Amino acid sequence: MAHIVLMEDIIGTFAKRSGLLPQIAIMALPLITRFFLKKASPQNASGLMSMLPSGLRDIFSDDEKNEFTTKQENVSQDQVEQELADQCFNGDKTQAQKAFQEGRKLLNEKTGQQGQGIIEGLLGNSDKRQV
Repeated sequence: MAHIVLMEDIIGTFAKRSGLLPQIAIMALPLITRFFLKKASPQNASGLMSMLPSGLRDIFSDDEKNEFTTKQENVSQDQVEQELADQCFNGDKTQAQKAFQEGRKLLNEKTGQQGQGIIEGLLGNSDKRQV
């Protein structure tokens, strides 16, 4: 039972690292996670979903989970950062970008090497543009 990670623990870690209030972190982390699940191929989304801590996986409805594993969407990092800015940071894109990076790091840690490969693969093209 020690491997079960509670949503409160994940949100607490994310909030602390990104300097967010827990009330903001609990809105931001699902948006970030949803981005990766939408952008992944159905097979990778299914794998990534199984690697997520149960507390994070359980925030998605059965319909959402089914959609992630049957349909791939072409969503950009810029789109999710704008959504974060609008919904969590009063339009502050810099704060949204910081939260996105911290969320990505946390998901990498929580999903292990295989999950990290999927996540980083999804960002491969956008990271190259920033160099």
